[in-house]
Amino acid sequence: MSNNQMMQPNKRLDLLSEIEQMPEEYIPDLLQLVRLFRHTVISKKTSVNAWSSAIEQINKPDPIIKAERSQQINQLFHTWNQLDEQEEQKETLKIIELVEAVSI
Repeated sequence: MSNNQMMQPNKRLDLLSEIEQMPEEYIPDLLQLVRLFRHTVISKKTSVNAWSSAIEQINKPDPIIKAERSQQINQLFHTWNQLDEQEEQKETLKIIELVEAVSI
């Protein structure tokens, strides 16, 4: 058993001891605070995991997904070509070219 695991029960007992010393009228607020803290910690962990996953997808793209996205972009441009007027297409291309790291 690691040192951290041995300390966990003591920390829980300390926390419970502190709660027992709390006046009864503050218990609802304390409960709300604990729930908010737990939700925040879980949300933060989820957010960090999502960002890590997104960065990994950018740095190491799945070739199948990359091909699908490329096909979807081509289909979008084809649709634009059929529906838009030439002047509108030129304006759209200018906007796209202004975005960094995009080349057509």
